Amino acid sequence: MRRLFLLSAATLLSAAMSAQTVARMGNLKPEQKSMAISLKLTGELSTDRNGDYRQMRDLCFQVRTIDLGEAQSTEIPKNAFHSRHQIENITLPKVLKTIGTQAFFACDKLQAITIPATVENIGAAAFSGCKSISQLTIEGTPTIGEYAFARLAGLKTVTVLSKVPPKAAITAFDGVEPGSVKLIVPKGSEKAYRKAAGWSRFYTAQKWAWEVSDPTQCLVPMPQEMSLMKRAKALNVKTAWNVYAKQGDGEKLANEVEQARNMLSERIGNIVNSRQRGIEMVLSLDPTLDDDEAYTIDVDANGVSIKGKTARGVFWGLMTLDQILLGSGTKPCVDAIPHLTIKDAPRTHVRELMVDPARTFIPLEELKAFIPEMARYKLNALHLHLVDDQAWRIEIKKYPQLTEQASSRWGQDDIQMPYKGYYTQEQMRDLVKYAARYHVEIVPEIEMPGHEVAAISVFPELTCHQRQVPIRTTCGVSNELLCPGNEFTYEFLGNVFKEIADIFPSKYIHLGGDEAGNPALNCWTDCPKCQALKKKLGITTTDRSDNWQLQGYLFDRVIELLRDTYHKTPMFWYETDFKKIQPGCVTFAWRHGLTNKALEAAVENNARIMLCPGEHCYFDYPMANGDMPEVNWGMPTTTLKATYSLDPAWGHDKKFEQNNLFGVAGTLWSECITSPERIYYQAYPRAIALAEAGWSQQENRSWESFIKRLGALANDMMRRGITFSMEY
Repeated sequence: MRRLFLLSAATLLSAAMSAQTVARMGNLKPEQKSMAISLKLTGELSTDRNGDYRQMRDLCFQVRTIDLGEAQSTEIPKNAFHSRHQIENITLPKVLKTIGTQAFFACDKLQAITIPATVENIGAAAFSGCKSISQLTIEGTPTIGEYAFARLAGLKTVTVLSKVPPKAAITAFDGVEPGSVKLIVPKGSEKAYRKAAGWSRFYTAQKWAWEVSDPTQCLVPMPQEMSLMKRAKALNVKTAWNVYAKQGDGEKLANEVEQARNMLSERIGNIVNSRQRGIEMVLSLDPTLDDDEAYTIDVDANGVSIKGKTARGVFWGLMTLDQILLGSGTKPCVDAIPHLTIKDAPRTHVRELMVDPARTFIPLEELKAFIPEMARYKLNALHLHLVDDQAWRIEIKKYPQLTEQASSRWGQDDIQMPYKGYYTQEQMRDLVKYAARYHVEIVPEIEMPGHEVAAISVFPELTCHQRQVPIRTTCGVSNELLCPGNEFTYEFLGNVFKEIADIFPSKYIHLGGDEAGNPALNCWTDCPKCQALKKKLGITTTDRSDNWQLQGYLFDRVIELLRDTYHKTPMFWYETDFKKIQPGCVTFAWRHGLTNKALEAAVENNARIMLCPGEHCYFDYPMANGDMPEVNWGMPTTTLKATYSLDPAWGHDKKFEQNNLFGVAGTLWSECITSPERIYYQAYPRAIALAEAGWSQQENRSWESFIKRLGALANDMMRRGITFSMEY
């Protein structure tokens, strides 16, 4: 595989690397797009799913300079160059009118930008996080949206040619401090700029209106019970804080005390140690609470008290307080919070997000950074899809060839670029420890018997006919499965799961199991070893009709190993081929339209089930047509409202919830997620909607209320530089 990878790279390197000048992207060959360092487009540019902008963003992974000055393009669409970290220079079209939301989000090597005089609108967060931009020139009078030029750490000079200040949101240049950036405006117009919203911050410190938090307008998930004492004097939070654990709980809550101090430092910036006087925040354990994740919050004139049955409950209480402190989200912290009491506990106990480093590798530090954002909304499990047809991403010491040979490939569908990387066992142990600080459990997944081409590329003896196959470079389902009639399959899986069980302390290990059932692919039908196994099992058919029983046999052996030897609970993606669910297993209802069948099977087999149906929980699907365009198999949309409307019980009664419902999960398959920032974009705000669906009781939920409360969280995310889809 490594030789094939190098040959592919050598072939591409032979392509012309000089500046490419064409009318449109369609005039370039795939290898020219892949190797382009400089591009100049002069034609009428398209913005559709596989249009010119999508191709520049996703197919030209090495491009440094883009000249669109002569292009006939009046719109830079939303997300056009989202998180393209390699772009250093871009010339915008001379006829440009609109720059869409997040068009250049996190283009952190972009050095300077000139906004042509024709531009009328610059969308929210359009250049947010472009930390290398040192010079910004605005030739006309565009309307500048919220956080359009926020978090530009390297900004030195802003030149505006208009005597009349362009209309700018108050947060348009969030992060600029008086005197830190030179604002150059036409002679005689400085007074107007000093008074103009959005521009005054270049001269004087930003003045914010006094704000008392209204928790009913900013809390997600919505708590079980909340009482506000509106007539009581609000608690001023812009002062010193004294944070400590109740006597006797100090050791058990040391992490939560540290987290509280970090949270307050982020919001307020002036917490103090226990030797100074200030508002008291007291954290304590309360064994009388009914649920391990339950907590209470009391705010009064003396400060804040947070109690939890466990440290986890105390932590969730802190996350609720953090949201109360953000208020409307337009500034880091409110000035005061009302006297209140909150009593809260979750509806479901597993609220999961699944990420897929197999298709597109997620560097360790980026994976770690995803965890605190999850925890803000009480999501408590991160499911890692570590292997698939496209790569093997976890070090297995027994088989070092897996990561040496199967963690690199060239290309994914039409994107011709290198995909490489894997996690060492020590890195995964570090991730587990880090996640534990946020009470997030790391759940590993090793796919079987399908989606295993990466392993098969290294060990062809895992297959029925021992054929050497390359790592898959497209999405879809492979014709190669692990051979259930071959003892080496069980030896291999046994050795892999032995190390996985040691690395991850989670009670759960996911076995995959999807897209390999009845009618099974022909590799099992014409395999002598599989036919011999059928005969041994008393299966009389020799065609593919009973191949599902072979998968059942393979799963039974692996499940027994995990359950009896390593004391792990096996999980798998539910398929109708599973006629019987092994005792103690957790099955995932994922297929669009088949949730009822999955739930019926769970009830019949007295099994636990995770709800992640595609029509509600597939976050790799766009939130709206045209949202982050991609080329794939034609994904449907999963709207924010569809995610929010998920009923974890799926209309069943409390008995089902108590006996069968395991939790809810959102999935982020990464065939089309090409940067860490795009994980956030695809996840949020749908992950927030899922969090409320999984945590809050049905009677406390309302779509209209959720949308109002989401506004504050969206403001706060933009202020903090977190990207999310605005298609709601």
